[in-house]
Amino acid sequence: MKMPFALLLSVCLLLPGCLDSVNDTVNPERELFDDNTFVNEDEHIKLTWTIESAHTIRIALDKQEGPNIDLYTMTELNYQKYEDCDSFVYLADLSDPNTDAANLEATIDAGTYVTVIDNTDCGDAQPPDQGGLLSSDENDRARVDYRITAQ
Repeated sequence: MKMPFALLLSVCLLLPGCLDSVNDTVNPERELFDDNTFVNEDEHIKLTWTIESAHTIRIALDKQEGPNIDLYTMTELNYQKYEDCDSFVYLADLSDPNTDAANLEATIDAGTYVTVIDNTDCGDAQPPDQGGLLSSDENDRARVDYRITAQ
């Protein structure tokens, strides 16, 4: 009886994904945010989330129309610097400046974090400038679909 069990265990350990369903049951993926919305020119979306222990965070973003946007994940302290358009630090593995689509994943420590979807001049991507004496400044809004999960 020990031989078939040992063989089954060996095969299961060698096959990728065999134990994934066990991990998903023990530590299920939790949705933090899921939306499809517009980000107006010179505005941003602030998504604040907290995790109590180290988790794998997944961020999926798709810009469906409009100019490229910036996607940044940072601490609350750095968010204040970002909001003031000062130099700020962001988590590179969970950020994608000047993007039209992103699929990011990283394991990070417990804490409170802010993910920003940015359509301002404070980041790398900047909305088009239509400023002129005889022209009106259109709202170069970006439509984005995003989802953030923790596991």
